Amino acid sequence: MKRTFTKLTLKIEFLLFSIIFVSSTGCNTSNPPVDPTNPDDPSKPPVVVVDSLGISINSVNFTNEKDASLIVIRTNKSWTATETADWLSLSATSGNKNTGILLGASKNEGLARETTITINAGNKTAEIKVTQTGASKIAFKVNNVTFNMIFVEGGQYTMGSSDDPSSFGYPHLVQLSNFYISETEVTNELWKAIKGSLPYTDHSEADKLSMPVSETIWNQIATDFITPLNQTTGKTFRLPTEAEWEYAALGGKKTHNYKYAGSATLDDVAWFYQNANATKHNVKEKLPNELGLYDMSGNVNEWCSDWYDTYYGWPIVNQTVTTPALQTNPKGPDTGTKKIIRGGNFENDEFWGFSYCNAKYRSSINPSGYDTYPDNPIVFFMSKNTGFRLVLPL
Repeated sequence: MKRTFTKLTLKIEFLLFSIIFVSSTGCNTSNPPVDPTNPDDPSKPPVVVVDSLGISINSVNFTNEKDASLIVIRTNKSWTATETADWLSLSATSGNKNTGILLGASKNEGLARETTITINAGNKTAEIKVTQTGASKIAFKVNNVTFNMIFVEGGQYTMGSSDDPSSFGYPHLVQLSNFYISETEVTNELWKAIKGSLPYTDHSEADKLSMPVSETIWNQIATDFITPLNQTTGKTFRLPTEAEWEYAALGGKKTHNYKYAGSATLDDVAWFYQNANATKHNVKEKLPNELGLYDMSGNVNEWCSDWYDTYYGWPIVNQTVTTPALQTNPKGPDTGTKKIIRGGNFENDEFWGFSYCNAKYRSSINPSGYDTYPDNPIVFFMSKNTGFRLVLPL
């Protein structure tokens, strides 16, 4: 039940979230029985006996906005209610006999949180778990640089595509848990805030701090960037798995099943060969996708945590690939020689309706950043146009 804290006294649906304590001497046997199909029906209030420590509910769940619930304590004894979270408030913490009190939660601008309310009635005690969902967007600040993380509600989707399995991966069902992913690719500004300098050796981007960082090396991201970031913030940021990246690019549960991340028209959402003038651009200059994520198609490629494998590391027996019925939070093969990159970059073309910027297109680069093209022994710095974004698991 959602209520703004400024309207706690208006239109509260009595007993929607109720907790009723009844002493053995004060139990009113005339109360109607609980309707198990509708326990919140005010005409049939749930009645429990405090001597058995029974309660009508043992948890209250709030949205991340200001929210409120009514707690009814019914007893012929004195009672106390105790809570310690600074984001929660009670209109009364003690009383005598039957009492209704209001429980209010302030707006949550961070991760999901929980606490416990302890209610004592006579010599009986019960605890009620109170949870509040996290914000849909959370701002983190590191060395005066702010970056946003966007909540992605987990769910089930078909990873890969039967349209072109060799390019997009073989279709299979994946189930993902909730997670946060960064609104944009990691920028030069954030990289510099953590590392102290930018990774470029043959040019300077000191005046281009809103551009995504590139020329990154997978082998160094975790140790040189993510580890100090986690030490500074106290969080556990990491690279996205390939499954998380694809799900987020497609829009998660809000997907419209676009070819590109946010549109069927590449120019709407991406910097690519035809419009980028052979250079990357500031983040957030194109339209976001359904989740509010920018540049998941085009601008720069993005590293994922997985090793690359044509069949995602599935077992192959007698030259037959075993496709799982459902994978839950897959992390890719245990070993490999190349790491997954996704999303395409500003030098990728679109021709005959195909582009590497397709939200499902799979590619890979040696984690050192240096690699060769097929049938070409010359080694290139292949991650020149490659950056990354962050995930915060829940």
